[in-house]
Amino acid sequence: MTEYRETYNELKKNINSENSKVISFLFFGILVGRAYEKYRKIKKSILKKRS
Repeated sequence: MTEYRETYNELKKNINSENSKVISFLFFGILVGRAYEKYRKIKKSILKKRS
């Protein structure tokens, strides 16, 4: 458990403003990807119901 805390604290020290922007873009990209997957799934299910 102490190893995890040390790693977490080291990570917090290494994140500066430039890295935090990259992390926020990564998070945003994941959210957009998930929304796109849900859109495709809903679109596919609607098309199957019409057939």
